[in-house]
Amino acid sequence: MSFSRTEQLTNLEKKEVFDLLVIGGGVVGAASLAMASADNLNAILLEKNDFASGASSRSTKLLHGGIRYLPQLQFGLVRESLQEQKILQNLLGRLYKPLQLLAPIYKNDGFADMPKIFQNNLIAPKAFKLGLFIYDFLGTRKKNRRHKTVSADETFKMFPILKKYNLKKSFIFEDAQTDDAKLVLTLLRNAVEQHKATAINYFEITNITKRENVYQVECLDKISSKAFELEVRKIIAATGVHNLPGDYESESSKMKYSGGAHLILKGDPLNLYGNAVLLPKTEDDRIMFVLPWLGNTIVGTTDTKTFSGTLDRPFADNGDKEFLVKHVRKYFDIDNLSYLSSWSGVRALLDSSSNSTKSISRGHFINVVEDGFIQIAGGKLTGFRIIAQEALQRIFNKDFDLEKLKFVDDIMNLSETYKEDQFNFTVKHYCVAKPTDYLLRRTHISWFNENGGIKSLKKITDKFYSNTQYEESYTELVEEGLII
Repeated sequence: MSFSRTEQLTNLEKKEVFDLLVIGGGVVGAASLAMASADNLNAILLEKNDFASGASSRSTKLLHGGIRYLPQLQFGLVRESLQEQKILQNLLGRLYKPLQLLAPIYKNDGFADMPKIFQNNLIAPKAFKLGLFIYDFLGTRKKNRRHKTVSADETFKMFPILKKYNLKKSFIFEDAQTDDAKLVLTLLRNAVEQHKATAINYFEITNITKRENVYQVECLDKISSKAFELEVRKIIAATGVHNLPGDYESESSKMKYSGGAHLILKGDPLNLYGNAVLLPKTEDDRIMFVLPWLGNTIVGTTDTKTFSGTLDRPFADNGDKEFLVKHVRKYFDIDNLSYLSSWSGVRALLDSSSNSTKSISRGHFINVVEDGFIQIAGGKLTGFRIIAQEALQRIFNKDFDLEKLKFVDDIMNLSETYKEDQFNFTVKHYCVAKPTDYLLRRTHISWFNENGGIKSLKKITDKFYSNTQYEESYTELVEEGLII
């Protein structure tokens, strides 16, 4: 079975009862489908937009251990993330990339998230070093992977345009990166082509009703406008920031939202040379990251109670962009800083009494809607496997685990330049329904090219799609802030 949309629809029309329905095609939903199908469950995943089109393609691309959560005393979350890094490194192949991060400590600047008592010029470096000792301990890291102390002079040799004034010293520690969207698509392809699961994008659930021990699910194919009905025994809703569908909307978890904007700088204007820098303190008292990514540079993220756009299509507004540029210039000697593109994601956070989004836990939560139906939301990208695992174990009362992923090289080798044979391959094996599926998530052509890769969009639509699809895709890129 190929992971083409045509073949997936054919599989749906067999009218069989599915053991499991996963609602939501983000990383947790995709992992749930992969683990369930590997355990011989007849599982289906439905996503109302494109796979990974929500937060799972709009992250900072870090599989990080959560060092920022140490000052909040969230030792369990940090330990879980660090241990998970080890597991994911074995499972993800090239989708897991170790990354060296430099954390500079400046006089009178301190380090965000540390209690005020530790912000003192004498105490701050020692407090941060103690945090790194705990970080290495919780991650049970061998000597060659533990943090290092770096003098100011050594720091400037590594990062020549990092600002020199008032730098006391720096620390280097190890974290990891991934390509979040390609991770989702690889999980789905493994489930479909290795274990005969079904996964369909642009398929909206309009209502769910329960009759005896089976759920009746009403759906709409948003591409053809055709209505479908299917029967499932169990449901996992990995809907992120979205409420449950139909009559179950009132049973949705109460959540808060947090907007996170990012910029892409063309090439390596900050002279990172494959390394990363943790910017120690923003004006709203957070940390930020400057990261290499696929030959370009990511700057992010913000953490705001509001966001521009919609839940389905948020975007980085001018305020977000100015904030990010301002803080890069705070720590780097660079005058002409221009960015290529931007994106914004919306985090789902468990509702709490806190007025500050940064103080709300990044842990995940499970809402038991009823026996056989659960909703999961929240959590960090690093924890996607264990979140999906917990959800499956909760609903089936048995153990599940993720297999080592196949097909990783296929998606990692896709060019960021449009090629017709490559496009045909992605249609067959990565369920491309629209040009933007290919331009934004199977590849990153629209993120890495000026004006949203409009030339590639025209080539694709002229060859494979109608003028209507061109107009719809053009509108999407405009709404993403990629075409000005």
